[in-house]
Amino acid sequence: MEDGVPVDKANYAAQLCSDTELLMKRTLALAAVAGILVGNVFADPIIVKQRALELRNQNNVRQGVTSAPQASQPAQPAVPATSTAPSDLLQQSLAKVKADLAAIQANSPVSSTQKVVLAKDLLACAQGASKPSLATVTSLADSLAAAFVEKPLPEAHRNRLVSDLAVVLNPAKYTAAQMQAVYGDIQALFQVNGMKRNDAIKIVDQVKAVAAETQR
Repeated sequence: MEDGVPVDKANYAAQLCSDTELLMKRTLALAAVAGILVGNVFADPIIVKQRALELRNQNNVRQGVTSAPQASQPAQPAVPATSTAPSDLLQQSLAKVKADLAAIQANSPVSSTQKVVLAKDLLACAQGASKPSLATVTSLADSLAAAFVEKPLPEAHRNRLVSDLAVVLNPAKYTAAQMQAVYGDIQALFQVNGMKRNDAIKIVDQVKAVAAETQR
């Protein structure tokens, strides 16, 4: 009895358990929120900057614009346009690569012949004295073919990809900053198309390997 009023012990115990459970849930929720806030506060600034750059690149792809010019070279675009002065031979090679990629249909098997032709046409785009090995280009061609089988890039993005690859295969006249912008653009093209970030990065790593051999 409490202040002359009889107490229902069963109801009192049930209410106490309910209040305790509610308090525990609120405490856990607050702890989770605190953990997120702490994680945001102590997030690696380099990672945060990289993610922001990737989002910017993806927005540029969606809007059909190239990356902004580098501050150190305001007169030059960060993602060089290969259409400004390509040789006739390079134009022909680029046209073949575009055709090779356009011929790949979603959810349709790609023949070994198609992959071989794509690799050879990509290699033909390398106009400098140094060229990447056929093995390295073949690995890239296989990955591109697999990506297009999963989901082909729309025509505008496909052409943009080929322009980026032309820069990768002829990197001598481009700065390191411009090359990084090209790599970011290629990653953004595939991510905007629905590819997972890690898979897009794998393709970019293969692109970098091609550029590294071409710059020897």
